[in-house]
Amino acid sequence: MDTNNVSLENILSSSFLLDSDIADVSRFKMEESKKEKAYSYIYKNREVGKYFLNEFGKPISKDCYFNISHSKGVVVFIKDTVPIGIDIEKIRPIEDNMIEYISSNEEKEYIKNEKRFFEIWTNKESLTKTIGTGIKDKIKNIPGLPIVGVKEYKEKKYYSIVKEYKGYVISITRESEQPFNIDITEEGI
Repeated sequence: MDTNNVSLENILSSSFLLDSDIADVSRFKMEESKKEKAYSYIYKNREVGKYFLNEFGKPISKDCYFNISHSKGVVVFIKDTVPIGIDIEKIRPIEDNMIEYISSNEEKEYIKNEKRFFEIWTNKESLTKTIGTGIKDKIKNIPGLPIVGVKEYKEKKYYSIVKEYKGYVISITRESEQPFNIDITEEGI
């Protein structure tokens, strides 16, 4: 969901937001952040229902696996029958030291521009979101390659894909060795 062209008032009027969600949204200062957080709650409440947070702060449901990410006015949501993670980042300029900070030697060779940097970054993020821990290891040690395909991490195998969408990079990782495809759809409230 692209929140840039939707008013905050319109989002906050959604029947899928609880009073506690609106209270949490109000603690953010920037309107963009408020919109993104509100949409995160809308997706969770509408698509998942009951959920709780694990010890790492990841929302968990007993009925399905799901994940949410947002960046610069766009919110993405995914739901599946196996553990899954999603990450989105707007392609933007980066500082050279960021490549050194996040990348293995093989990944440094792959990164030729900002788009490729965010492919690696979002791939690492979606993998750690799939396992539900967030980034606990040194980020260099989390595999970002292959961009599309099977990777092994912590004795399990995962399949990752990367999509580009209107100047954003979206990575999705599933706990599976099987290839999959995702269609990106836009929706309103």
